[in-house]
Amino acid sequence: MNIGEKLKLKRKKAGLTQEQVAEKMNITRQTLSNWEVGKNYPDIDSIIRLSQIYKLSLDELLLGKILFKGESVMTKKLSFEEIERLLKKHYPDAVNVRELNGGLVSQTYFFEAGEQRYIFQVGGYVENYKKESFIDKEFNGKLPVRRVLEVHKTDDQLAYSISKFINGDKLFDLNSQQFYDVVPNVLNLLDTLESVEVPDDKQGFGYLDSTGNASFPTWLDFITAVYNDDIYNWDPIEKKGLDSEVVNKAINELKKHIHCIRLGKKNLVHGDLGSYNLLAKDNEITGIIDWTLSVYGDHLYDKANFLFWNEDKLQPLIKEIKNKYITNNETKETIYCYMLRIGLEELYNTVIREEVGYDIEWVANRVNEIIDSFLDE
Repeated sequence: MNIGEKLKLKRKKAGLTQEQVAEKMNITRQTLSNWEVGKNYPDIDSIIRLSQIYKLSLDELLLGKILFKGESVMTKKLSFEEIERLLKKHYPDAVNVRELNGGLVSQTYFFEAGEQRYIFQVGGYVENYKKESFIDKEFNGKLPVRRVLEVHKTDDQLAYSISKFINGDKLFDLNSQQFYDVVPNVLNLLDTLESVEVPDDKQGFGYLDSTGNASFPTWLDFITAVYNDDIYNWDPIEKKGLDSEVVNKAINELKKHIHCIRLGKKNLVHGDLGSYNLLAKDNEITGIIDWTLSVYGDHLYDKANFLFWNEDKLQPLIKEIKNKYITNNETKETIYCYMLRIGLEELYNTVIREEVGYDIEWVANRVNEIIDSFLDE
Protein backbone atom coordinates (compact mmCIF):
# COMPACT_ATOMS: atom_id res chain seq x y z
CA MET A 1 0.00 0.00 0.00
CA ASN A 2 1.47 3.33 -1.05
CA ILE A 3 1.26 6.62 0.85
CA GLY A 4 -1.71 7.86 -1.17
CA GLU A 5 -3.73 4.75 -0.42
CA LYS A 6 -2.88 5.09 3.27
CA LEU A 7 -4.07 8.70 3.29
CA LYS A 8 -7.34 7.69 1.63
CA LEU A 9 -7.87 4.82 4.09
CA LYS A 10 -7.25 7.05 7.10
CA ARG A 11 -9.64 9.70 5.81
CA LYS A 12 -12.40 7.14 5.31
CA LYS A 13 -11.74 5.62 8.73
CA ALA A 14 -12.15 9.10 10.22
CA GLY A 15 -15.55 9.35 8.50
CA LEU A 16 -14.62 12.42 6.45
CA THR A 17 -15.19 13.31 2.80
CA GLN A 18 -12.51 14.85 0.61
CA GLU A 19 -14.47 18.10 0.65
CA GLN A 20 -14.53 18.20 4.45
CA VAL A 21 -10.79 17.59 4.78
CA ALA A 22 -9.97 20.07 2.03
CA GLU A 23 -12.02 22.74 3.78
CA LYS A 24 -10.28 22.11 7.10
CA MET A 25 -6.89 22.41 5.39
CA ASN A 26 -7.85 25.35 3.18
CA ILE A 27 -6.88 23.48 0.00
CA THR A 28 -8.87 22.32 -3.02
CA ARG A 29 -10.55 18.94 -3.12
CA GLN A 30 -8.49 18.18 -6.24
CA THR A 31 -5.25 18.74 -4.33
CA LEU A 32 -6.30 16.18 -1.72
CA SER A 33 -7.47 13.79 -4.44
CA ASN A 34 -4.08 14.05 -6.16
CA TRP A 35 -2.38 13.07 -2.89
CA GLU A 36 -4.65 10.08 -2.44
CA VAL A 37 -4.14 8.72 -5.96
CA GLY A 38 -0.38 9.28 -5.79
CA LYS A 39 -0.04 11.98 -8.45
CA ASN A 40 1.95 13.99 -5.92
CA TYR A 41 2.41 14.01 -2.17
CA PRO A 42 1.83 16.50 0.67
CA ASP A 43 4.70 18.40 2.26
CA ILE A 44 5.60 17.78 5.89
CA ASP A 45 3.41 20.61 7.20
CA SER A 46 0.40 19.17 5.37
CA ILE A 47 1.15 15.68 6.70
CA ILE A 48 1.24 17.04 10.24
CA ARG A 49 -2.07 18.84 9.67
CA LEU A 50 -3.64 15.65 8.27
CA SER A 51 -2.50 13.70 11.31
CA GLN A 52 -4.20 16.29 13.53
CA ILE A 53 -7.45 16.16 11.54
CA TYR A 54 -7.51 12.34 11.59
CA LYS A 55 -6.41 12.31 15.27
CA LEU A 56 -3.45 10.04 14.53
CA SER A 57 0.25 10.06 15.25
CA LEU A 58 2.58 10.41 12.25
CA ASP A 59 3.46 6.70 12.58
CA GLU A 60 -0.22 5.79 12.50
CA LEU A 61 -0.88 8.00 9.50
CA LEU A 62 2.07 7.03 7.31
CA LEU A 63 2.95 3.52 8.45
CA GLY A 64 -0.42 2.18 9.54
CA LYS A 65 1.36 1.37 12.77
CA ILE A 66 -0.75 1.69 15.88
CA LEU A 67 1.60 0.11 18.41
CA PHE A 68 4.20 -2.63 18.39
CA LYS A 69 3.05 -6.15 17.60
CA GLY A 70 2.60 -8.94 20.08
CA GLU A 71 2.90 -6.99 23.31
CA SER A 72 0.78 -5.31 25.93
CA VAL A 73 0.90 -1.55 26.31
CA MET A 74 3.38 -0.54 28.96
CA THR A 75 1.19 0.44 31.89
CA LYS A 76 3.92 2.19 33.84
CA LYS A 77 6.67 4.32 32.37
CA LEU A 78 9.68 5.26 34.41
CA SER A 79 10.82 8.83 34.70
CA PHE A 80 14.30 9.77 33.56
CA GLU A 81 15.36 10.00 37.21
CA GLU A 82 14.04 6.47 37.89
CA ILE A 83 15.87 5.17 34.81
CA GLU A 84 19.13 6.72 36.01
CA ARG A 85 18.73 5.27 39.51
CA LEU A 86 18.05 1.82 38.10
CA LEU A 87 21.04 2.04 35.76
CA LYS A 88 23.39 3.19 38.48
CA LYS A 89 22.35 0.22 40.60
CA HIS A 90 24.21 -1.91 38.06
CA TYR A 91 26.58 0.66 36.52
CA PRO A 92 27.41 3.36 39.09
CA ASP A 93 29.58 5.20 36.54
CA ALA A 94 26.83 5.37 33.87
CA VAL A 95 26.95 8.64 31.89
CA ASN A 96 25.45 10.16 28.73
CA VAL A 97 22.10 8.51 29.39
CA ARG A 98 19.65 9.34 26.62
CA GLU A 99 16.38 7.91 25.35
CA LEU A 100 16.22 6.20 21.95
CA ASN A 101 13.24 5.56 19.72
CA GLY A 102 11.48 2.68 21.39
CA GLY A 103 7.73 2.40 21.66
CA LEU A 104 4.75 2.14 23.94
CA VAL A 105 5.73 -1.35 25.04
CA SER A 106 9.20 -0.59 26.30
CA GLN A 107 11.51 2.31 26.96
CA THR A 108 14.93 2.14 25.35
CA TYR A 109 17.96 4.10 26.53
CA PHE A 110 21.58 4.43 25.51
CA PHE A 111 24.30 4.95 28.11
CA GLU A 112 28.05 4.74 28.53
CA ALA A 113 30.11 3.28 31.36
CA GLY A 114 33.89 3.23 31.28
CA GLU A 115 34.92 2.69 27.68
CA GLN A 116 31.78 0.74 26.78
CA ARG A 117 28.37 1.66 25.33
CA TYR A 118 25.14 -0.07 26.31
CA ILE A 119 21.42 -0.37 25.65
CA PHE A 120 18.92 -0.39 28.52
CA GLN A 121 15.34 -1.58 27.87
CA VAL A 122 12.50 -1.67 30.37
CA GLY A 123 8.93 -2.87 29.88
CA GLY A 124 7.31 -5.86 28.19
CA TYR A 125 7.80 -9.42 29.38
CA VAL A 126 10.85 -10.86 31.09
CA GLU A 127 10.44 -13.99 28.95
CA ASN A 128 11.09 -11.93 25.83
CA TYR A 129 14.34 -10.57 27.24
CA LYS A 130 15.35 -14.11 28.19
CA LYS A 131 14.54 -15.20 24.66
CA GLU A 132 16.86 -12.48 23.35
CA SER A 133 19.48 -13.79 25.78
CA PHE A 134 19.11 -17.31 24.37
CA ILE A 135 19.54 -16.01 20.82
CA ASP A 136 22.67 -14.15 21.92
CA LYS A 137 24.25 -17.12 23.70
CA GLU A 138 23.48 -19.58 20.91
CA PHE A 139 24.03 -17.51 17.77
CA ASN A 140 26.30 -14.55 18.59
CA GLY A 141 29.33 -14.85 16.33
CA LYS A 142 27.18 -16.47 13.65
CA LEU A 143 24.73 -13.57 13.43
CA PRO A 144 25.06 -9.87 14.34
CA VAL A 145 22.86 -9.96 17.45
CA ARG A 146 23.02 -7.94 20.65
CA ARG A 147 25.06 -9.25 23.53
CA VAL A 148 22.54 -9.49 26.39
CA LEU A 149 24.39 -8.93 29.67
CA GLU A 150 21.63 -8.89 32.29
CA VAL A 151 17.88 -9.54 32.60
CA HIS A 152 16.06 -8.42 35.75
CA LYS A 153 12.77 -7.34 37.27
CA THR A 154 12.19 -4.28 39.41
CA ASP A 155 10.55 -4.62 42.83
CA ASP A 156 7.18 -3.92 41.20
CA GLN A 157 7.81 -6.55 38.50
CA LEU A 158 8.84 -4.37 35.57
CA ALA A 159 11.14 -6.40 33.32
CA TYR A 160 14.35 -4.86 32.02
CA SER A 161 17.57 -5.84 30.30
CA ILE A 162 21.03 -4.40 29.68
CA SER A 163 22.81 -5.21 26.41
CA LYS A 164 25.90 -4.18 24.50
CA PHE A 165 25.27 -1.32 22.07
CA ILE A 166 25.45 -2.08 18.33
CA ASN A 167 26.59 0.82 16.18
CA GLY A 168 24.27 1.45 13.24
CA ASP A 169 21.07 3.09 12.03
CA LYS A 170 17.75 1.36 11.46
CA LEU A 171 17.07 0.78 7.78
CA PHE A 172 14.01 2.98 8.15
CA ASP A 173 16.27 5.94 8.96
CA LEU A 174 18.54 5.54 5.92
CA ASN A 175 18.08 7.82 2.92
CA SER A 176 17.17 6.29 -0.45
CA GLN A 177 20.76 6.01 -1.69
CA GLN A 178 22.04 4.55 1.56
CA PHE A 179 19.30 1.94 1.52
CA TYR A 180 19.89 1.07 -2.13
CA ASP A 181 23.59 0.56 -1.35
CA VAL A 182 22.91 -1.75 1.58
CA VAL A 183 20.42 -4.05 -0.24
CA PRO A 184 23.10 -6.56 -1.41
CA ASN A 185 24.27 -7.00 2.18
CA VAL A 186 20.72 -7.52 3.42
CA LEU A 187 20.46 -10.36 0.90
CA ASN A 188 23.80 -11.72 2.14
CA LEU A 189 22.47 -11.58 5.68
CA LEU A 190 19.41 -13.58 4.65
CA ASP A 191 21.76 -16.21 3.22
CA THR A 192 23.71 -16.28 6.48
CA LEU A 193 20.52 -16.59 8.52
CA GLU A 194 19.41 -19.47 6.30
CA SER A 195 22.73 -21.27 6.82
CA VAL A 196 22.67 -21.11 10.62
CA GLU A 197 22.25 -24.54 12.22
CA VAL A 198 19.56 -25.03 14.86
CA PRO A 199 21.08 -26.90 17.84
CA ASP A 200 20.21 -30.61 17.86
CA ASP A 201 18.95 -30.46 21.43
CA LYS A 202 16.33 -27.78 20.68
CA GLN A 203 12.91 -29.26 20.09
CA GLY A 204 9.81 -28.31 18.16
CA PHE A 205 8.67 -25.81 15.55
CA GLY A 206 6.99 -22.41 15.70
CA TYR A 207 7.60 -19.74 18.32
CA LEU A 208 10.64 -20.24 20.55
CA ASP A 209 10.47 -19.95 24.32
CA SER A 210 13.25 -18.57 26.50
CA THR A 211 14.99 -21.98 26.62
CA GLY A 212 15.18 -22.17 22.84
CA ASN A 213 12.49 -24.84 22.45
CA ALA A 214 9.23 -24.57 20.51
CA SER A 215 5.85 -26.17 21.14
CA PHE A 216 4.57 -27.46 17.78
CA PRO A 217 5.60 -31.01 16.77
CA THR A 218 5.89 -30.09 13.07
CA TRP A 219 6.19 -26.95 10.94
CA LEU A 220 2.93 -27.83 9.20
CA ASP A 221 1.20 -27.92 12.61
CA PHE A 222 2.37 -24.36 13.23
CA ILE A 223 1.18 -23.09 9.84
CA THR A 224 -2.23 -24.80 10.06
CA ALA A 225 -2.79 -23.81 13.70
CA VAL A 226 -4.56 -20.64 12.53
CA TYR A 227 -7.50 -22.78 11.40
CA ASN A 228 -7.31 -25.31 14.23
CA ASP A 229 -10.39 -24.55 16.36
CA ASP A 230 -8.69 -25.89 19.49
CA ILE A 231 -6.00 -23.21 19.18
CA TYR A 232 -7.55 -20.27 17.31
CA ASN A 233 -11.19 -19.52 18.08
CA TRP A 234 -12.43 -17.14 15.39
CA ASP A 235 -16.08 -17.19 16.56
CA PRO A 236 -16.04 -13.71 18.21
CA ILE A 237 -14.63 -11.99 15.12
CA GLU A 238 -17.89 -10.31 14.04
CA LYS A 239 -18.71 -9.16 17.58
CA LYS A 240 -15.23 -7.65 17.77
CA GLY A 241 -16.00 -5.48 14.75
CA LEU A 242 -14.21 -7.23 11.85
CA ASP A 243 -16.05 -8.70 8.87
CA SER A 244 -15.44 -12.45 9.00
CA GLU A 245 -15.40 -12.66 5.20
CA VAL A 246 -11.73 -11.79 4.93
CA VAL A 247 -10.81 -14.37 7.59
CA ASN A 248 -12.88 -17.12 5.98
CA LYS A 249 -11.48 -16.32 2.55
CA ALA A 250 -7.88 -16.39 3.83
CA ILE A 251 -8.41 -19.67 5.70
CA ASN A 252 -9.99 -21.29 2.65
CA GLU A 253 -7.10 -20.14 0.48
CA LEU A 254 -4.57 -21.45 2.99
CA LYS A 255 -6.31 -24.85 3.08
CA LYS A 256 -6.43 -24.93 -0.72
CA HIS A 257 -2.66 -24.40 -1.10
CA ILE A 258 -1.31 -26.01 2.09
CA HIS A 259 -0.17 -29.09 0.14
CA CYS A 260 2.78 -27.10 -1.27
CA ILE A 261 4.52 -26.72 2.11
CA ARG A 262 7.39 -29.16 2.46
CA LEU A 263 10.07 -28.34 5.01
CA GLY A 264 13.54 -29.48 4.03
CA LYS A 265 15.77 -27.95 6.70
CA LYS A 266 14.73 -26.59 10.08
CA ASN A 267 15.83 -22.95 10.10
CA LEU A 268 16.06 -20.21 12.69
CA VAL A 269 13.55 -17.61 11.48
CA HIS A 270 13.52 -14.07 12.88
CA GLY A 271 9.79 -13.77 12.26
CA ASP A 272 9.56 -9.98 12.05
CA LEU A 273 12.29 -8.71 9.76
CA GLY A 274 11.72 -5.20 8.49
CA SER A 275 13.12 -1.69 8.44
CA TYR A 276 12.88 -1.25 12.22
CA ASN A 277 14.93 -4.21 13.39
CA LEU A 278 17.86 -4.27 10.97
CA LEU A 279 20.79 -1.94 11.73
CA ALA A 280 23.31 -0.77 9.15
CA LYS A 281 26.48 1.29 9.00
CA ASP A 282 28.74 1.99 6.00
CA ASN A 283 26.65 -0.31 3.78
CA GLU A 284 27.04 -3.24 6.18
CA ILE A 285 24.35 -4.87 8.31
CA THR A 286 25.62 -4.46 11.87
CA GLY A 287 22.68 -5.81 13.87
CA ILE A 288 19.48 -7.84 13.91
CA ILE A 289 17.41 -6.78 16.91
CA ASP A 290 14.09 -7.78 18.51
CA TRP A 291 13.77 -11.56 18.33
CA THR A 292 10.43 -11.66 20.17
CA LEU A 293 8.61 -13.38 17.28
CA SER A 294 11.38 -15.78 16.26
CA VAL A 295 10.44 -19.32 15.25
CA TYR A 296 11.94 -22.58 14.08
CA GLY A 297 10.75 -23.42 10.59
CA ASP A 298 11.17 -22.47 6.94
CA HIS A 299 13.54 -19.62 6.02
CA LEU A 300 10.98 -18.52 3.39
CA TYR A 301 8.78 -17.33 6.26
CA ASP A 302 11.13 -14.36 6.74
CA LYS A 303 10.93 -13.55 3.04
CA ALA A 304 7.13 -13.79 3.19
CA ASN A 305 7.16 -11.31 6.07
CA PHE A 306 8.96 -8.73 3.94
CA LEU A 307 6.45 -9.29 1.16
CA PHE A 308 3.39 -9.18 3.42
CA TRP A 309 4.19 -5.83 5.05
CA ASN A 310 5.43 -4.50 1.71
CA GLU A 311 7.05 -1.39 3.21
CA ASP A 312 7.50 1.50 0.80
CA LYS A 313 11.01 2.00 2.14
CA LEU A 314 11.99 -1.58 1.30
CA GLN A 315 10.74 -1.82 -2.30
CA PRO A 316 14.23 -2.25 -3.86
CA LEU A 317 14.88 -5.12 -1.41
CA ILE A 318 11.44 -6.67 -1.93
CA LYS A 319 12.04 -6.71 -5.69
CA GLU A 320 15.33 -8.57 -5.18
CA ILE A 321 13.72 -11.04 -2.76
CA LYS A 322 11.03 -11.87 -5.33
CA ASN A 323 13.63 -12.34 -8.06
CA LYS A 324 15.88 -14.51 -5.91
CA TYR A 325 13.44 -16.71 -4.02
CA ILE A 326 10.29 -17.00 -6.14
CA THR A 327 11.84 -19.30 -8.72
CA ASN A 328 8.88 -21.59 -9.47
CA ASN A 329 5.16 -21.97 -8.82
CA GLU A 330 5.68 -24.20 -5.77
CA THR A 331 7.89 -21.64 -4.04
CA LYS A 332 5.40 -18.91 -4.91
CA GLU A 333 2.55 -20.95 -3.43
CA THR A 334 4.59 -21.60 -0.28
CA ILE A 335 5.28 -17.91 0.25
CA TYR A 336 1.62 -17.21 -0.49
CA CYS A 337 0.60 -19.59 2.32
CA TYR A 338 3.04 -17.93 4.72
CA MET A 339 1.74 -14.46 3.87
CA LEU A 340 -1.82 -15.62 4.56
CA ARG A 341 -0.74 -17.06 7.90
CA ILE A 342 1.08 -13.85 8.84
CA GLY A 343 -2.05 -11.83 8.06
CA LEU A 344 -4.36 -14.20 9.94
CA GLU A 345 -2.06 -14.19 12.98
CA GLU A 346 -2.04 -10.40 12.99
CA LEU A 347 -5.84 -10.24 12.72
CA TYR A 348 -6.29 -12.78 15.51
CA ASN A 349 -3.85 -11.17 17.92
CA THR A 350 -5.23 -7.68 17.37
CA VAL A 351 -8.96 -8.36 17.10
CA ILE A 352 -9.59 -11.51 19.18
CA ARG A 353 -6.81 -11.27 21.78
CA GLU A 354 -7.00 -7.47 21.80
CA GLU A 355 -3.23 -7.17 21.75
CA VAL A 356 -1.71 -4.07 20.24
CA GLY A 357 -0.87 -4.28 16.57
CA TYR A 358 -1.07 -2.57 13.22
CA ASP A 359 -4.07 -0.80 11.72
CA ILE A 360 -6.49 -3.66 11.37
CA GLU A 361 -8.18 -2.18 8.31
CA TRP A 362 -4.82 -2.03 6.56
CA VAL A 363 -4.08 -5.65 7.49
CA ALA A 364 -7.49 -6.87 6.27
CA ASN A 365 -7.10 -4.95 3.03
CA ARG A 366 -3.60 -6.32 2.58
CA VAL A 367 -4.83 -9.90 3.05
CA ASN A 368 -7.53 -9.31 0.42
CA GLU A 369 -4.98 -7.76 -1.92
CA ILE A 370 -2.69 -10.79 -1.57
CA ILE A 371 -5.55 -13.20 -2.26
CA ASP A 372 -6.71 -11.23 -5.29
CA SER A 373 -3.37 -10.68 -7.01
CA PHE A 374 -0.25 -12.36 -5.58
CA LEU A 375 -0.44 -15.68 -7.44
CA ASP A 376 -1.16 -13.87 -10.71
CA GLU A 377 1.81 -11.49 -10.52
